[in-house]
Amino acid sequence: MTGQSAAQEVLRLFAATRPLFTALGDERRQEIIVFLLDAGAPRSVGDVAAHLGLSQPAVSHHLKILRDARLLTVRRSGTQRLYELNAADYPGLLAPLRDLTSTIIDCATAPEAPPLTPS
Repeated sequence: MTGQSAAQEVLRLFAATRPLFTALGDERRQEIIVFLLDAGAPRSVGDVAAHLGLSQPAVSHHLKILRDARLLTVRRSGTQRLYELNAADYPGLLAPLRDLTSTIIDCATAPEAPPLTPS
């Protein structure tokens, strides 16, 4: 892979992984994911807010970001919305992250290209 095409591939992969990095880059959202993992069952905004000691609007904001990144799913149960991990989509969501890591490692460990000589 040439330097130019490698750079373009890295940029493409950064764009593909940006929502995931954004969603996981906040400590509160990380705590929400861990809470839902520990809970083992769908939880309401109120449950999450009570566990984290945050307001419901703040938790709703974090849940929306996690949903937009496809890390969570939501379903209605009466008047409540219940959130759970979207484990079925995780392999697809994490594939670009795996590819990004591999591409960066490949580029960083590739032998240097020979210097260009004037013709």
